[in-house]
Amino acid sequence: MVAEGAPLVSDHKWFRPDHAGWDPRLYEWFFDTVLGGALRAREEATIYDFLDGVLEHAHSVLEVGCGTGNYTIPVARRCARTVAVDASPEMLRYTRERLDREGLFGVETRLERLPAGAGLEGGFDGAFAIGILNYVRDIEGALKMLVSSLKAGGWAVFNVPARSAEGRIYALAEFVNRRRIYLYYLPEIVWLGERMGLRVEVAATAGLSRGGITVVVGATKPSS
Repeated sequence: MVAEGAPLVSDHKWFRPDHAGWDPRLYEWFFDTVLGGALRAREEATIYDFLDGVLEHAHSVLEVGCGTGNYTIPVARRCARTVAVDASPEMLRYTRERLDREGLFGVETRLERLPAGAGLEGGFDGAFAIGILNYVRDIEGALKMLVSSLKAGGWAVFNVPARSAEGRIYALAEFVNRRRIYLYYLPEIVWLGERMGLRVEVAATAGLSRGGITVVVGATKPSS
């Protein structure tokens, strides 16, 4: 039942390594456009609606794939401890500079690649992974790492590209950028999350159409 991804090319040499070639300023430029801003706003609405019900000031939170820090900064302001990891040195440096400008010196940043996560197990009240699972072939390993990072009763929020018209357009655009992404139907990613030990509380598509460009999942780790 695991998605096969976008079968666009068989030659793996075409694709860049997941951690390489990221330009944080170009990434932010896209989200400053009308299209990018609309996509981000609709996704944020779903994510923050879930976070508002689970995130507490005393929480420790792990962010996997912090990117340019779009979620890192607001979440860090609302919790006691934040650890932000990313596979791209350029993205991590950009986020660290943003955090320092905002006076959030206590946020820990680490260079990490999924589904790795040594030293991140079991200590967090919450974890989120936005925009990073797009590029992870071993989705089960990545979700397992997210679950293992949580305390019993903890929460997780993550997204994946939707297997929809919008999602396929996104996959084509990423192919041109020499990046492979993996698309999922909403029931499929819910099933995977539950198989990895999460209790899914909310799952919704976000985008410009009903099918959405991403599927956002909010879940909890059962206490027993």
